[in-house]
Amino acid sequence: MDATTFAIVGAGVFGLSTAFHLRRMYPAAKIFLIDRTRGDDANRGAATSDFNKIIRADYPDPVYMKIALDAQESWRTDPVFKPYYHECGMLFAEEIGMGRASFKNYRDLGVETQSEILTKEGALARFPIFQDANWSGVNENYFNPQSGWGEADGAVASFFAATCNAGVTFIKANAERLVLDSEGNCTGVFISEGGGQTREFLADRTILCVGAFTEKFLADTAPERSELQVNGRLIAAAAVQCKATYPPEEEEKLSKAPVHFLGMWHTHGESIPPFNGRLKFNCEVSFTNMTYHDGLDKDISIPPPAESQSTWSQNVPEGLKQEVANVVRNTYGSYVPGIDIESYRVCWDAVSPNQDFIIDYHPKCKNLVIASAGSFHSWKFLPNIGEYVVKRVFNTLEEDLVRKWAWDRENTGSACEMYDPSRDMKAIGPFEGWPRTESSESITQPARTQDGEVKDNTYTLWNSRCLIQ
Repeated sequence: MDATTFAIVGAGVFGLSTAFHLRRMYPAAKIFLIDRTRGDDANRGAATSDFNKIIRADYPDPVYMKIALDAQESWRTDPVFKPYYHECGMLFAEEIGMGRASFKNYRDLGVETQSEILTKEGALARFPIFQDANWSGVNENYFNPQSGWGEADGAVASFFAATCNAGVTFIKANAERLVLDSEGNCTGVFISEGGGQTREFLADRTILCVGAFTEKFLADTAPERSELQVNGRLIAAAAVQCKATYPPEEEEKLSKAPVHFLGMWHTHGESIPPFNGRLKFNCEVSFTNMTYHDGLDKDISIPPPAESQSTWSQNVPEGLKQEVANVVRNTYGSYVPGIDIESYRVCWDAVSPNQDFIIDYHPKCKNLVIASAGSFHSWKFLPNIGEYVVKRVFNTLEEDLVRKWAWDRENTGSACEMYDPSRDMKAIGPFEGWPRTESSESITQPARTQDGEVKDNTYTLWNSRCLIQ
């Protein structure tokens, strides 16, 4: 190919991975990666930046399972990622059928797996660390010893260095909006660098990878063009996390813990084993931040402007602090005394209606590619998702994936049906427990065959929209 110029806006999972694989697959291309922060900056206000993240191939959707298996191989073997990967296993204490669906998919794909279904008693015998967890309603567990977690900031910094060393040019700048020609085609992006002056950065193709800011970015570009807008294809959503310290004498106990997903009506959350003297917990009930947009003359969900509302801090609504504290309490109980929450973080991402990614040319804006809608489960694909974006750019992506990740699609099925936000950040009050509604109780009865398998890789979910990385 000729020396086509690419502007990749956003150095998160999609942007960074795309830049790397574009350089690897098309070395003659001129590739510019644009972001307001460097990939080796810690505690950035981006979904990619974090203390740690879960890495698993356990999916009810076999498409994501296959891609995650390939990514996991990179986590295990690639020197860029291997030092940051910890394969401690993952325990799913839930009755939504996700474990059984994953177990079935491994067999259907012909993949050897060490995963197994455990009774509550079997799980407690294997993992006494959770003996004082809230096991109310849990009858069955799924455990995969081949899942684990990654040191997020360390892995991203390593990949950022490898990408820049491969010849990608990084520009530290705020990307403000797209540059459009007289026919409405994309010719680049407006950026402002250190001096604050805005200038055009022109490119043959622009790949927009700005996650939770996708809707705002397109609205800021040309609010009068309705055909350019997101219009319900994704929404900015968030979930709260916390880091906690623990007494040094509890280290040995905690070192034997797997990643734990407790997905019941009373507890929607995950815990990740200790790292650098800290535990991390996620509360998996998402929310929006509906904000008036002048250009569109309507409310859209936009992450709050304060940096402290998307980085590790104390600037989190009290109700969210209480929600994630509920996860801490129901994970370890009194068996691990002295756990003390140190800081909080609200993690923002773009979520599509069926939690499939969007990787596609914008049909109404020539030369613009959208790579977004990570839907809270894209981080594990850091090593390889960019390869799929590059294939879409050059029209070599498999047709089934073109349809699955299209800008315009039916949004049928689901990567993980729990991810849609059901409330707004401004409406979150004191936490008084999750309501045990009829729909939340129905999660204990997934549709199954006579052999006990979940039918057609589907499962019943609760209406409070729990999510899992």
